[in-house]
Amino acid sequence: MKLLLLCLPLCISLTVFGQTTKTTVDSIELRYQQCLSQGGSSYNCALAYYQEMESLLATVYNEVYHNLDNPRRETLELSQAQWAEKKEAYFKDIEIRAEKKRPLTLAGLDDDMILTDNKAAYLKHRVIELLRSMHS
Repeated sequence: MKLLLLCLPLCISLTVFGQTTKTTVDSIELRYQQCLSQGGSSYNCALAYYQEMESLLATVYNEVYHNLDNPRRETLELSQAQWAEKKEAYFKDIEIRAEKKRPLTLAGLDDDMILTDNKAAYLKHRVIELLRSMHS
């Protein structure tokens, strides 16, 4: 019974954090879509979206990390390192593909916007993975 009472606040705080963070993901998405619909600089919208996702990823990772015991922290660290390697490979790949297509597309920041949007989506996917791991 004492163990249950000790675990209950942690479970509640993780659930509340998870729900709040899911709301934060949705809010970032909504701001991004609103920015794009205003017809201004799509690249600046995508850049802000990327930066917000990057910040949220760091926040979620730190929250998950600090709520784990040492063995699970080590597993998370390994998982994050593997993910970071995949992220770098993915980013490099899409940058190379974008550079190859750049001479064939119209001048402007559209290619950069799409590239930045894809990078932000990759970060968002990791945020969601980490949030799910909190609930499993």
